[in-house]
Amino acid sequence: MIGLFARQALHAAAGNRGQATALLVVVAGTLTAVVFAGMGIHHYHLGRQASADAIDSIALSAATWEARGLNLVAALNDGAVQCIRVIRWTCAVWGVLAVSAAFGAGVPAFLAFTRQARRIIPGYWDTAHLLVSWSGKVRKAVPYLVLAETASLARKHNVTGILYPWNPRGPHDGKGILELHVAPGPPLHLAEAIAPATGTLARLKKIRILKGAVKTVVAVLDASLRGFLGRTKGPIRMLAPEPDFRERQWVRFTGYMERSVLPVPFLGEGGSRRFPSTGDAEPYGGTSTEMTWKSRLARRSTP
Repeated sequence: MIGLFARQALHAAAGNRGQATALLVVVAGTLTAVVFAGMGIHHYHLGRQASADAIDSIALSAATWEARGLNLVAALNDGAVQCIRVIRWTCAVWGVLAVSAAFGAGVPAFLAFTRQARRIIPGYWDTAHLLVSWSGKVRKAVPYLVLAETASLARKHNVTGILYPWNPRGPHDGKGILELHVAPGPPLHLAEAIAPATGTLARLKKIRILKGAVKTVVAVLDASLRGFLGRTKGPIRMLAPEPDFRERQWVRFTGYMERSVLPVPFLGEGGSRRFPSTGDAEPYGGTSTEMTWKSRLARRSTP
């Protein structure tokens, strides 16, 4: 009985030789196509991701250099503030010694401190002016540093593109310039810095007792203060962020990275493919005297 069934099975399969081979070829071809397609898609997405990362890094680097420039401006502003603070404290001590000398106590100390004040106050006022002038130079130099860093990173990452805004200089009220959007703040005059001494002088002039000592102190103070105000370089105006700083101080880099195409068999692909991308970044935080400016990526729909 078993032999009968075996002979019938062999007889039924006698005319169907080669069907398993055809099925194997179809399945293997399909699997091979799926594998190659997956490799191609994966390589494409890797190219897009690499392009996006490179372009984002370029935009973020540009904003970082802007933040560094703002931190340097803030440091110079803080230095100017410290100079003015020294002048005010000097004048405060000077005023105390003047009052004491007007009543006959500590006249030699007052005269010795007056000689020091004549040297300290003009020196610190000139230093404050110098620091503020340096901050103006930093504002003008930062855009060129940003452009140089952008070009260097673009070559390093094999990226071709353009930075917006690209113009390092131009009308400062325009929105298409790369210059730091900071402007001179309210003026600070030397008369405000030496107010403790001038206030003391005004009060001493009203004293009617001990006229001899008062006259001597008033004469010394008045001559010294007039000398300061007569040789002043004008008011100090420290750079501060403009009211629309957050809307204007940002950068955008748009470009593409060119990468070789994965040579997938049977598809005949070769050469290279371009992967376009756009990155936006901006500096944020800090004030005109705080060195806390940082950079971050940001997304904007319109330039």
